[in-house]
Amino acid sequence: MAPHHPGYRKREKGMNMLKIYGRSDSSNSAKVYWLLDEIGQTYERIDCGGKFGGNDQPAYLAMNPNGKVPTVVDGDVVVWESNAILRYIASRHKAVSLWPEDAAGRAAIDMWMDWSATTLTPPLGRLRKALKAGEEFATAPVFAAFQLLDTHLEGSRYIAGNQFSIADIAAGANIHRWTLLSLEKPELKNIAAYHHRLLERPAFVSRIAQSLS
Repeated sequence: MAPHHPGYRKREKGMNMLKIYGRSDSSNSAKVYWLLDEIGQTYERIDCGGKFGGNDQPAYLAMNPNGKVPTVVDGDVVVWESNAILRYIASRHKAVSLWPEDAAGRAAIDMWMDWSATTLTPPLGRLRKALKAGEEFATAPVFAAFQLLDTHLEGSRYIAGNQFSIADIAAGANIHRWTLLSLEKPELKNIAAYHHRLLERPAFVSRIAQSLS
């Protein structure tokens, strides 16, 4: 069991404590903490993976055979894959402003969550790894993805419309890391304005801007 963290909250009487196995410097874990902070949900954070280890142990692999973080345990329910966790938590706690109940509203959010996971995250991850290692890298796939998003954000406050949703939580870490890239990149005014709006959210600042590099 990990030690108590400042981000922990007290258990509410009569409720199971939601357990999150992850670490603060993991973008996939951080977005789960971000959502929980947005909705004011109690949870217990168990440090796992990276420098903490434990994610290769049989007990953890029995919960998540991928051996990655995060993993959520909610009573008898176990969920892994960060976007699936976002959907589960938002649905479980009826956060309808972030995850609407109608099919069309959910589809609009799902499209961009899946796009973020398949089109935005992989090339950005490869680019960041190459920069860190001092290796050659391809910028075209990353630039193309962010330029597409910048065009989409023209006249829209958030990714799935004018209301903040879990689509923004799914993409927020990538948006922040884009601003930190130490290379010449296109000026994307809509993404810059969008990032500024995210920085107005205390949970984004504490879980993403102050926790991820």
